[in-house]
This record gives sequence, C-alpha cells and structure tokens, in this order.
Amino acid sequence: DVYVTTSVNWFFVESAFAAQHLQPLSAAPCTHSRIHRNNPVSSCCTGLGQSFNMSVMHWFRRGLRLHDNPALLTALASAQEGMNVYPVYVLDGDCYQLRHCSALRAQFLVECLQDLDASLRKLGSRLYVVSGDPVTVLPDLWRQFEVRLLTFESNETGEPYGTSRDQKVVEAAEAAGIKVNTVASETLFPLEQYVSKAKGVDRLPSTMTAFQKLFHRLGSPRMPRPSPTADDFPQDQDHAQYMDAFLTPKRPTDLPWPRDTPRENVFPLWGPADCVGLTPRVRGGETVALEALKTVMRDADWVAAFEKPKTSPSVLDPSTTVLSPHMSLGTLSPRTFWHAVNEAASRASAKAARSKPPVSLHGQLLWRDFNNLMAHAANTRQSGSWGQMEGNHYCRQVPWSTNPEAVERWRKGKTGYPWIDACMRQLRSEGWIHHLGRHAVACFLTRGDLWCSWEEGALVFESELLDADYAINNFNWLWLSCSGFFYQYFRCYSPISYQKKNDPDGLYIRKYVPELEHMPKKFIFEPWKAPKAVQQKAKCMVGVDYPLPIVDHATVSKANMSKMADAYRQYQSTPSATKAPSTPTAATSSLARATPVPTKRSKKAA
Repeated sequence: DVYVTTSVNWFFVESAFAAQHLQPLSAAPCTHSRIHRNNPVSSCCTGLGQSFNMSVMHWFRRGLRLHDNPALLTALASAQEGMNVYPVYVLDGDCYQLRHCSALRAQFLVECLQDLDASLRKLGSRLYVVSGDPVTVLPDLWRQFEVRLLTFESNETGEPYGTSRDQKVVEAAEAAGIKVNTVASETLFPLEQYVSKAKGVDRLPSTMTAFQKLFHRLGSPRMPRPSPTADDFPQDQDHAQYMDAFLTPKRPTDLPWPRDTPRENVFPLWGPADCVGLTPRVRGGETVALEALKTVMRDADWVAAFEKPKTSPSVLDPSTTVLSPHMSLGTLSPRTFWHAVNEAASRASAKAARSKPPVSLHGQLLWRDFNNLMAHAANTRQSGSWGQMEGNHYCRQVPWSTNPEAVERWRKGKTGYPWIDACMRQLRSEGWIHHLGRHAVACFLTRGDLWCSWEEGALVFESELLDADYAINNFNWLWLSCSGFFYQYFRCYSPISYQKKNDPDGLYIRKYVPELEHMPKKFIFEPWKAPKAVQQKAKCMVGVDYPLPIVDHATVSKANMSKMADAYRQYQSTPSATKAPSTPTAATSSLARATPVPTKRSKKAA
C-alpha cells in the first residue's frame, strides 16, 4: 500500500495540547441542508451533541468493506486510549456514484451502506452517514467529534470531481490542524508503483501485452489485510448518544440529487414509482460479495479453466462470475479476489485446463488495473480528460453525429433490432449485461450503425450499470468505438447474425422483449421480415407493437466504415505530439472485447 500523510506531525494526545486547543462544543442549529428525491429539505446534522474526546475519523468512499481495508485499519491502529473512532460516509450527490444514477444503482448503494453499518454494529461500532458537500459537512463533524486524524482510500484515477473534492478536504483538514492519511488500495498495486516502475507516465504501456510485462516486474500482489475485530474498536465509545442521528438511508429516494443541477436536467430522472419492484442482477453489500466469491470459487476446475471470451451472452443465467458490481463499490477487494483464484486453482484436478491472462480470471483483474492506469495517465497528462474525446491523449478524434432521438431509442431498447433491444432492456431492468452484449450495443451505437458519440453511450452505461466504474467504463467505450486502444474498425458486430448462432431459438430475446415472445424463431432476430399473417398470429405487428429497424444495418455499417477510414486518414495528418497511441494488442480482453463477427466487407481482413 502507498500511504500519504499531510498536515501536522504524527499526533500524540497530550493533556497540554487538549487543554490549550479543545473547547467544549455546544449544540447549534445546522446551517447545511440536503436535497432528497422525496424530501426537499431536512437537517444533515440533527442530533449532534457535545463531545469532549479527541477522535479519529475514517471516511468511506468506494471501499465499502471491512476486509482488506488498510485505511480503516490505519485509523483503528492510530486511535490511542480514550480516543473515539468514527466511520463516516457522505451522501454526495455530485460524486461519480450518484451524479448519474438510476434507481437500481441507488438501491445497490443503499444495500452496500446498510450492510456496512450492520457489520460495524456487530463489532460495537456503526456507520455515521451525513448528506451534502464533503468539503462543508466533514469540517462540521471534525469540530463536533474533535477529530485529529482523517483516513481514507485515495482516488488514484484522477476522476475530476473526486480529485477536486479531495484536494479541498485535505486543505480544510490542514487548516484545522488535522492529520490526513490516505492509502492507495483500489487496485492490485498502487498506480504510482506502475508509473514509478515504468519511469514516468510518458513511458507507460498502452497495450495489454506490454502492461502484463510491467505488472510482473512488480512481483505478486500482497495478501489481503484481515478484517478488524471488536477488540480493534474503542471499547468505551458511546454510540448511543447518536442513536437517532446519522442513520443509513433506507431506500433509493433517501439519496440526494446533484447539488447544482436543476431537477429537469438530472439524468436519469426518477422517483418513488421507479423504485417499486426493482429486479437487480445482484444485491449489494460486503456480506453478499464475499458469499458470492465463495460460491464462485467452489468449482475449482471451472476457476482454473475460465476464459472470458468463451462465456455465452445467450444463457439466461450468467456464465461469468458477476462480481464486477462488488468491485465497483469496493465491497470486494481485488487482492482478496486475486488470492481466492490462486487458492481455488491450486485445488483444481489434474485434468482441468489452466487458462492464462488476459482471458483468465486473473486476467480480468489485470484488465481492471490496466484500465485504471490508463485513466490515471490520461488525467495526469490533462486533468479530467479521461471520459471525453477532447484532450484525451488516448482518444482519436472522430466526427460523430448528434442524434438525441437515436440515442434515446437505443437507450430504451427500441431500435427494432431484437438482440440490441434485449440487451438494453436487460441493462435497464437488471443493471447488468454480459460483456459480449455490451460490445454489441456499443458497436451499434457508435461505428457500427448509429454513428453517435461513444461519450453518449458511456453516460448511459454510467447511469445504469451496477458495476459502473469511471476507468473501466470509459476504456471500454474508447475500445469498442475504435477511438482508442483498438483500431480494427472493419470488424463490426452484426446485430442479427452474431447472436443467432449463440441462441437460435431466441430465448434471451423472448425474455427481455416480451412483444416478440410468440414470434417464430425463423423471424425472431428479423421480425420485420415476417409475413403479416405470421405477425398477427404472434400478436406483434412490426411498426405498431414493436418498432421497425431504426437503420438498415447492411447499408449504414458500410457507410460508417468509410467514415472511420476518413477519420483515420485525418488522424494520420495530425501532428504526432497530439496523437493517441496506435499500437493495438492482439490479446483478447474479457472486459473490453471479444472477436466480433466481421461483415462481408471485412471478411478478408478478419
């Protein structure tokens, strides 16, 4: 782990310091308010009383777990006798997890917080939840709780809002004489270790093959840290005085909207009615995550032989681990995952195949670190550039069209192409799609059919996916739109023939596009070709009950290949200093690619 400390020297609680600097605090009216989706204004600090003990605070952000949480362990180890420890979470409407957030994602976060609180209470502690801008509400808590040390897991990717927020919080802590201790633990190795080993951001690899070589130069990921026990928490801290305050949210509508965004501009916009009957693919929380990991690792032969590209997008029960949502909010540690794979593979039978990165389960974690490293590198070169086309060192500039209507039809699963629509409807109803489905819908929106910017698609995925991740989501969209890291634009997913091979009966489509439930399998992938009598018998008239195709794939895919060729020619004339890296890797990523079905035009090249 990389530890960063700022502010005053490592603190020791001395009576003279306490007598000189600490004065009793009186309860005062709260001047801050939070905006709830169902409660316009309520106090964020109701119930604050007096506190006379010096304290340590751990600020939970993404690492919503007790196991392998070095920043939390640092807070506990630093609390000397007589000091309190306050685990805190701030419901921040502007953070990545809430800025663009569906009801499903909101519910997932609520479940994660409730589980974390329950786990802390079993150890004699609890989670203190407040709502608002951390730059404002945290200093209020520092004064109230007499905080002298703040710990948190660092934001390594340079996600712009998080970077700005953390800088302001640290500055406020320094001004208040509070020591800050941050720990880099989001990835298998801290990103700065990769940068240091590569001898600078400019020399970081931009292909998976080269990244794997860099990874192996760092050795093996450390073993995960143990979860704290009840003995690690202060034994005499009185949490009862705040029994009715700082409570975890109970429902998605308890979460705040973005602070400075007018309600009509919030995306996606939803309310209480949208929270009824939610059907997420997975539930949230560290307890669920560790149990899911345990379940996956039981089949040692499957773990040892796992190859992501060989899993199927057509089966109704996932053929992958579906652990990515737990990784996104840090309810599962990447090091715990890594060493669990090691242990399971060691139990595999002699006859079991042994897969290797980048397609193995270890390979999935390597892709995750690589994606995070590329986000870090892009933002180091130009702050906030990751996640956008302009100024992004790793992104080629492509003149995408602006077509809000097409994007909206794609988002709602109403393109008229059943497989694409089934994938997008599964996303909206479950917050998850198999990675090959993600590839197909991303290609369809961008270079394959609709010629809309990958930024539009990334925003939709950010708002809908339970595993939405700043680094990974944007990397995948760069890859699949052929804007960065992958440049074989002549390889294009067919929205018809690709899935027809995997699911000839169309069971996946029938589940997620119920309008087509009774359509004969001959026409399930192209219902517009069904005779009217067949449509009538299937109780689905195309153009009435189900939309006609939004475009003619055979025509537009060829035209779009020409557009990409033009954009690439333009790129070749760009000064080299502004070009994105152009060396592709032949390795197949389970996170960002599978071998697509080439169109007729690309058959020879494929």
